[in-house]
Amino acid sequence: MDNLKEKYNVNESFYNKYFKLNAELRYAVELLQFLYFKKGSFLNPKKKQDYIEQYIIDEFHNFYDKNEINIPQITFCITSKCTLKCRDCGSLIPEFNSRTHIDMSIDEFKLNLDKITTVANKIRRAVLLGGEPFIHPNLDEMINLICSKSNIDILEIMTNGTKIPNKKVLDVLKKYNTKVYVYISNYSENPALKTILKNDNLKRVLKEYSIKIQMVETNGWLKEFGFGNKISNPKDSIFKYNRCHCSHCTQIFNNKLYPCSKGSSAIELGLINVDDYVDLKKSMDLRNDIINYFKKDYFKACETCILSDIPVMAAIQK
Repeated sequence: MDNLKEKYNVNESFYNKYFKLNAELRYAVELLQFLYFKKGSFLNPKKKQDYIEQYIIDEFHNFYDKNEINIPQITFCITSKCTLKCRDCGSLIPEFNSRTHIDMSIDEFKLNLDKITTVANKIRRAVLLGGEPFIHPNLDEMINLICSKSNIDILEIMTNGTKIPNKKVLDVLKKYNTKVYVYISNYSENPALKTILKNDNLKRVLKEYSIKIQMVETNGWLKEFGFGNKISNPKDSIFKYNRCHCSHCTQIFNNKLYPCSKGSSAIELGLINVDDYVDLKKSMDLRNDIINYFKKDYFKACETCILSDIPVMAAIQK
């Protein structure tokens, strides 16, 4: 793909975050749609790289020749409230309290969704999470709004497995059970959560409503160290950003589009003072702001973020 990068003068960050990630998400979503919902055609996993290379070429054509923007994934953090208080939460959710909690109202959600889907020709995957999304009182309406958008390919609801959704949510999930699935974070390796997790019951209820489930083995977390001293050398921040597991996240939180959940929480809580976001309410040229967002080599939050490579058990409670 070097010839395309050179032809259009695309830097490595823009290529990886936009063109390559769009291609990878397109492959993942099309494979999942076929396996879960019997849509489209079978993709041979042995030819995965061939598909992705063709999809990258398609993305260059879409962007430069057709003037289209396709967003790989948009995550909506609909609440900072959670049923767990995990010590090493990478989203810093336990730092929120009764005074600082943020809940996305249905009006805010609709505004954010309409703005992003008006700009984007395609969103490969939308994700609803928190906190714990199943405790949000308007979750059923949010699912309905997202699944009604024809330019969103698929919806994932990410839950920690501690809450059984109410009937309104189950009914709307069943209504759109060829577009939405529930991802259950697997914290069963943590013996302290044995009496809290409802994984088996949750899976049983979801299956009764013909709702697809995704649940994989959790290989543990990384210890969370928060933020520290500012790095003055941009090359160090770029290196840190490129090795971060959150480097390809795009999250909407409190009416702003953020590069990662940790950075968004830290900014909203006032733990760091940077403007690493696109303000969806105030943006005068959202399309251009999103393109510039994808072109960034790193974000200001990266300058003080402390990365960790120390493995810990998943979901250790404070």
